[in-house]
Amino acid sequence: MSYSILSLGSDTRKQAMSGLRNAANREEQIESTNKQLKTAERTQTMGAIGSGAAIGTAIMPGIGTAIGAVGGFIIGELF
Repeated sequence: MSYSILSLGSDTRKQAMSGLRNAANREEQIESTNKQLKTAERTQTMGAIGSGAAIGTAIMPGIGTAIGAVGGFIIGELF
């Protein structure tokens, strides 16, 4: 079976395009995963703030709510 230079060039082009498509797909997956991670981090932080505020309110309504929210934010950022 003999291949012409044109068919070899066509095969090479198809392989190159396939590689570029694969790279683009991987990049989209990475971007999507990064967005999901950022959303999860925000959700965790907001949950920690809410928990801190609830604890602060239970201990000392009013100022305790604010102190608890700040404490929850700090702890949420650390862990």
